[in-house]
Amino acid sequence: MRSLLKTILISIVCAFLALIPANAKDKAKYKTVEPKHFDRAEGVELTPEFSDYLYAELRSRLEKTKMFGQVIGEGEVVEESDAPASIVLTGTLTEYKKGNVITARLIGLGAGDRSLKLQVHLFRRSDKKDLGTISIKVKANPGMNEKILAVEAAKRIASEVKDSLEHEGA
Repeated sequence: MRSLLKTILISIVCAFLALIPANAKDKAKYKTVEPKHFDRAEGVELTPEFSDYLYAELRSRLEKTKMFGQVIGEGEVVEESDAPASIVLTGTLTEYKKGNVITARLIGLGAGDRSLKLQVHLFRRSDKKDLGTISIKVKANPGMNEKILAVEAAKRIASEVKDSLEHEGA
């Protein structure tokens, strides 16, 4: 009898735990988001690895917004029925200033920091409806590596995308 009761209790707990992620994904406002690698404007001198850092971190940060049921990879196919509730995110790195370590240490208060300006474009996958353009500027200490700048940029992008889409009536 105890064994049967234990088995039933374990089954109920497992069924409940299986429903939790499904409910979280059902509450997402959009089925999918497809971030793409950002283009670079002429004169933006960052290492080729920076784009990969930014892309990977952006995917992670978009998942954390809970706005999307799934963050898909670049070029992945979406079911026809999910396309109207799917977003594509593209962008351009428009300006990069590498900063000055000496100025940052002597003056502080943001002087001498690295800065990166980006343009982020959102559109619906199904009909290519423009959902907005977001301008972002990110600063980081010039002594830090590019990964830190990519992390900061991804945080800002995800936050701004979430704010923008929460106000969108799509």
